[in-house]
Amino acid sequence: MHTLSISYRPDNYPDWIPWKTFSGIFDIIGKASALGTGGVPSAKPGFKPRLSFGKPPDACDDLSTSRRLRRGFNFQVKLNGSGHVVIERFRLHAQRLTENSRATKL
Repeated sequence: MHTLSISYRPDNYPDWIPWKTFSGIFDIIGKASALGTGGVPSAKPGFKPRLSFGKPPDACDDLSTSRRLRRGFNFQVKLNGSGHVVIERFRLHAQRLTENSRATKL
């Protein structure tokens, strides 16, 4: 069974935050040992023309700042998997938010 796990980290955060895991959707379609007309194998690789990760979990940083981890200035995305997969395009969408300025006393 093929799996694909996506993780992310905002602003060089020290840990990768799990985002989503897909399991079994990239498997072979058909039976590997079955033959179709003319002896052509009936098994073909799985196909997903478009796959959405959804929004990342709304986790908080419990290590130091207690900020929402899906908010940041830059993000890294990591894909881990088993089996063979081809990713031709990858698009990550973000929403721009304006933060109120506030000063902290030192």
